[in-house]
Amino acid sequence: MKITETADYLRVAQHTLETKIAPEMTSSDGQAAAAILGRVLAELRRREEVSAPPLAASVAVARQLAEKLRALAADNGIAVPPLSAPAGEASDFSSLARQHAALTEEIEALSSALANGREKLRDEAAQNRLSALLLEVGQWDEAFPSAQRTIALPAAPEAPPLPGAPLTQDLLQAFLRSVHPDGDKVEVVEFKPIPGGFGKQTSRATYRDRSGAEHLVIVRKSDPTPMARKGAFLVDYEFHLLRDVYKAGILPMAEPLWLAKDFPGVDADFYVMSALPGAVPSSFLGAASATIPEEIVLDMAEKMARLHQMELSHLSDYLAAYDNPAVLTDTIEGCYRRLIAEWKDYYEQNNHLPSPFVVYLLDWLARNVPANHAKPVLVHGDFNVHNVLVDNGRITGVLDWECSNIGAPEQDLAYIRPIISQHIDWDRFIDHYEASGGRKIDRGAMDFYMAFAAMRLCVIFNKGVKNLQDGVNDDIRYGIIDLDLTPEFMKQALACTLSK
Repeated sequence: MKITETADYLRVAQHTLETKIAPEMTSSDGQAAAAILGRVLAELRRREEVSAPPLAASVAVARQLAEKLRALAADNGIAVPPLSAPAGEASDFSSLARQHAALTEEIEALSSALANGREKLRDEAAQNRLSALLLEVGQWDEAFPSAQRTIALPAAPEAPPLPGAPLTQDLLQAFLRSVHPDGDKVEVVEFKPIPGGFGKQTSRATYRDRSGAEHLVIVRKSDPTPMARKGAFLVDYEFHLLRDVYKAGILPMAEPLWLAKDFPGVDADFYVMSALPGAVPSSFLGAASATIPEEIVLDMAEKMARLHQMELSHLSDYLAAYDNPAVLTDTIEGCYRRLIAEWKDYYEQNNHLPSPFVVYLLDWLARNVPANHAKPVLVHGDFNVHNVLVDNGRITGVLDWECSNIGAPEQDLAYIRPIISQHIDWDRFIDHYEASGGRKIDRGAMDFYMAFAAMRLCVIFNKGVKNLQDGVNDDIRYGIIDLDLTPEFMKQALACTLSK
């Protein structure tokens, strides 16, 4: 995949400092440090984007000055240090800076030798020549750093216009008043973003109804420029899927309440759902090293088995409107042949970054679909420790269904194996899943399903990184997608394909 340039990271880092970090600084020392850090980041951006040509010009002038100083010394019999500055062409700032540093040392040594040996100069003309050269040297040494301070930073890439603004407490209140039975008597008294997560923006809100009773709800909103515009990654698709799953009553889940599609003034769709008790036991990145009780891990196996027992007929309305009703009579093998072809088309037609790895993985998947004539099931797609709520030792909610698809139970299991196997023997987890009513698992096919799950994430993350590189999104979290998540899933997928 195309590597993100340093300038892009510096731009996002500077934006994050100015909009997220500096406003939270309360001490004078913190504010001063933030201001200095902002200045340093701005300087680094200049060096990456605009300062190399003027520095190259400064290096060229320095070489001429060094030659003039040597010539004056030679004409007057003054010994000077040998030539030390490297020759050769350079175009990037770091290489030019090294040449500039060597020339600075050389010019200083030459200037000092001539100034200290001024009495040895032949005549007044030589004296005047030295004075003029030393003035040139001083002007040269001052010119670049002074000019560098005033070079304008390049404008950030122009983001496409958005249809509205980020969701606020007032906008949420306006929406709730349009859908709640109490109308304009509804008052939102709290609205706070919940950190974490990459696919959607999540917030916690409290509203007061006509009677004065307060209700805690969760708001799940799309990014204005989302990483994926496919399936349940779309907010309205996820909302309607959750409604059908919630009605089935198979899992502890938040109730989807109201969908805001194209709501005036808001830059993307969102929906409101009920809040559940409990807390997430770990973040995704910290899950392998976190302490997670065995009872929670086994409860995950039980809840996953329950999900995979659900008949797809519970989703007939959702499938008819948002997916492919053919899955009701299809086989698992048929599902994956169709899904791979769909993701291939999606990757090729939606302006992603060039990624030879994705091309390889899609080709490998198409050639290695396991024979499986069983009926497909609803796959959560991200049924991991960072997407469950836990309270008093039991799972109270299964979250974030955007990665869902109709497919094989092995996909859900394969995806969580790298994390779960850090906390419990993997065969024991599978055994508990099967004993809890889950299907008999084809353990030999797990690598294929892990590679499929990783492929989807590589395509999705690819778009997220492209949005960062294009300046469409200045969210620093996308740096983690680029630096940690994408290479991790590439590594896992490659290991799966090489095992065959």
